[in-house]
Amino acid sequence: MFKHLYRSLPMLAAYGLLSVFLYSVVMFNVSNDTKMLFDWAQIHTAGFVVLIGGCSLVLWALTFYLLLRFNQIERIQGSQWYAIFTAIVFSIAVAAVSAMVFVIYHIDIHNPGKTIEWMQAYPERYLFTVFLLSLLTLAIIMLVGEAYLGAGITFVLYFILALVNYYKKIFRNEPLFPNDFIQASQLKEVIPMIKDSISIPIVIGVIGSIVVLIALWFLLPKIKIRWFLRIIMILPLIFLMKSFLFFEHSFAQKYYDQYAALMPWNQQNNYYYNGPVIGMISNVKTDVLQEPDDYSQEVMAKVAKRIQSKEEKTQESNAEVKPNVVFVMNETFWDPTKLSVTFSEDPMKNTRELQKKYPSGWSLSPSFGGETANVEFEALTSYSLSFFNPGGLPYQHVLSKKEYPSFVSYLEKQGYATTAMHPNSGMLYMRQNVYPNLGFDQVKFIDQMKHTQKDNKEFVSDEAVVDEVLDTLRQSKKPAFVHAVTIANHLPYSADKYNGQETIKVTGKGLSPEMQKEIEIYAEGIKRSDAALKRLNDEIQKLDEPTIVVFWGDHLPALGQNLQAYKETGFGNEKTQQTSQKFYETPLLFLSNYDTKIDKNLGTMSPIYIAPTLAQSLGYKSNLFYDQLNQMKTEVPAFRSNMYIDSKGKLVDDPAALSKKLQKTFKITMKLSLIHYPGNSTKRISCINKNKNSF
Repeated sequence: MFKHLYRSLPMLAAYGLLSVFLYSVVMFNVSNDTKMLFDWAQIHTAGFVVLIGGCSLVLWALTFYLLLRFNQIERIQGSQWYAIFTAIVFSIAVAAVSAMVFVIYHIDIHNPGKTIEWMQAYPERYLFTVFLLSLLTLAIIMLVGEAYLGAGITFVLYFILALVNYYKKIFRNEPLFPNDFIQASQLKEVIPMIKDSISIPIVIGVIGSIVVLIALWFLLPKIKIRWFLRIIMILPLIFLMKSFLFFEHSFAQKYYDQYAALMPWNQQNNYYYNGPVIGMISNVKTDVLQEPDDYSQEVMAKVAKRIQSKEEKTQESNAEVKPNVVFVMNETFWDPTKLSVTFSEDPMKNTRELQKKYPSGWSLSPSFGGETANVEFEALTSYSLSFFNPGGLPYQHVLSKKEYPSFVSYLEKQGYATTAMHPNSGMLYMRQNVYPNLGFDQVKFIDQMKHTQKDNKEFVSDEAVVDEVLDTLRQSKKPAFVHAVTIANHLPYSADKYNGQETIKVTGKGLSPEMQKEIEIYAEGIKRSDAALKRLNDEIQKLDEPTIVVFWGDHLPALGQNLQAYKETGFGNEKTQQTSQKFYETPLLFLSNYDTKIDKNLGTMSPIYIAPTLAQSLGYKSNLFYDQLNQMKTEVPAFRSNMYIDSKGKLVDDPAALSKKLQKTFKITMKLSLIHYPGNSTKRISCINKNKNSF
């Protein structure tokens, strides 16, 4: 009897779906308003559950009784038609629940009522999401070959994706993009950095659910689908999934036009108004780089001809000496005193003194709270991340696979020995492949570094990186280019990060104890980085060789979940984080032991301009790309996605509002970027490929 009851659960699920459908039809005919479907259910939640659950249970019990009475239950439950019926019903049921879970975790897990309001406002988008998830669920069930196990695996998968999207949103204030999945192989390296913020009960719950599912599958009766039926089902499912995942220019596009409102220019709104599932699918791209409208074989041929004709006119080298060049991109280095709280001491007093003495300003980061490698990409290649599709990862998608022209290869042509170092695993962002492809002669990760001392619980200290940089400079027989990425200030900012040895106290009105402690821990890290920077400069001044150090922070820190520290201190919220430049400005300094002739006041500039600025200062032979960037810097010294700062310091959020001359400059620069961009090999031309030295 139990076996029959267990195998009849698909009937109960089917009657549940049928009851909801009949309820919707009746309520819509009575009110002629889809909002009433949700209003009544929301106001009379208990009544709605009793109505739907009661009807489903009565119909299920009656059906079960009749099948037993007429000895039909074995025949029906043992048929392949029943197995297919079960797979379809479970697919719809899992999809319906999972679609709601995605929205709940994306909008507000602490207030499920907001999800009901969203479903009330956009019922067609919820149902479209259910349809999309149903296709994938049914496909997985067909691949697994057993209805219960396939449905269970799929639900756990959806729940994990909803959690990942949730955590990325609370730490980075941006949703999960399909391109983020390329970093799945690096979870082992990433989890230790965020482990203090992961909910242990949720992790235990997910693991427990997986164990229970496996145990139940082994212990309970199964509803298996024969292989030939699975093949018959999977073929059209593959076609449908391909059409709806890569919907552009397919028959499925009309359904997105009708049942969604895609907003690729604003991903926050795109994910909110369409739901996270449709938002993710809308970002499934085969190309990670956005091409300009007039990008074609003919246009690129003209650009190539112009490059070759102007190549001889570029500046010849007038350098008398070749100084050492050092990049220090400091993890999360930012000025915490910009928060409206009081510090017991200035955590970056040395940096302020250096800012008065040397060329300094602010770097406008393309990232917030993470994606260090994207900032690194801009600084080393001078190509803007603004040209990439949302979620595009240049290191993983492009630079890990092919050689790529960069500031490294530019200096290598000038006779430099080039070294990259990062005191962590080379697996992060695939740097072990990327650095050699950028042209570095020597690559040092934590296993290759001599100095790996820690001054905190998790990461190698900035002082150790300074020692490694100085050793590299002193040992080099050629002019050296050293690119160093630090990690000491990486989150989490847990209370025991410095084992109780922190020295900075913070007070502020309306500041919660949790955020007070987190800001104190973060400020302690900045103080230690500040001391390391002073020592680096002191040692540089003692060197016999001329040396220039470019120091900047990669991005602002993620302080608290959902920008909690920024909200409590009045710095900003989710909306201003998307539109205000202060959420992306980090300190930028050019330190040196000789006169670089670089303007003392750098203002705010994008990382893409660091290399062209240095090339101009060093007096080496220029190239068209750097010339173009230096020209563009005079007109728009800083920009990122939907944020442009003009020469007067005015912030513009729409490129169409820029001058026509500047818009033309942007197009030319983008085309020059695309010439060397390996990701667009289908539209590049052979003469550019051969002219690699043009960079």
